[in-house]
Amino acid sequence: MLVNNLLYQVVGVMTARGASPMGSDQDDIVFVPYATSSLRLSGQRFLRNVTVAVDDVSRIDETQEAVESLLLDRHGVVDFQIRNMASIIEATEQTQNTLTILLGSIAAISLLVGGIGVMNIMLVSVTERTREIGIRMATGARERNIMQQFLIEAMVVSAIGGAVGVVGGLATAAAIGAFGTPVQYSLAPVLLAFGCAFGTGLVFGWLPARKAAQLDPVVALAAE
Repeated sequence: MLVNNLLYQVVGVMTARGASPMGSDQDDIVFVPYATSSLRLSGQRFLRNVTVAVDDVSRIDETQEAVESLLLDRHGVVDFQIRNMASIIEATEQTQNTLTILLGSIAAISLLVGGIGVMNIMLVSVTERTREIGIRMATGARERNIMQQFLIEAMVVSAIGGAVGVVGGLATAAAIGAFGTPVQYSLAPVLLAFGCAFGTGLVFGWLPARKAAQLDPVVALAAE
């Protein structure tokens, strides 16, 4: 095969390995001996980077110190840089945790705002249906029946909002995937979203339901 108009003989094909820890493609590349590369390709007589693999993960720091000591003895000055993948992974995990906390805070604020909206809607509904509530009480409905009715209505409203949000999220993920970015789905977040929606309806629908259940039937029947 030709590489930069130079003829090379292929002696083997490596198995697929995917991306390297630094994010570079390890599959669509060609490996040549260092001596051949320095003489015929790069023209450099020094190594740009060296990858060191450690069998025991617990000895990464020890190995890093040994490599630093060796290079310092050979070079006499610190003209090199060492990247420890363990520290990079740790920094990545910290970033992910920070993003998780941030997104969780945004979700909590959204739930609070949505819950207040549900409560306001249900309070308006109770006010507009005061006479209906009085008729139900006069025909034998108990407080728990009235509370049950309005709590169910609040949870249904919240569930519809949760369903719209989940469908919108899945549609957005599908649109992103259509542009070549793979998106993986998980059932747990979907169930959590519905659970939060029902919980929001239950918590914020309790006050309107209690207000409806404690109405005086006589006053409710006299309402316009």
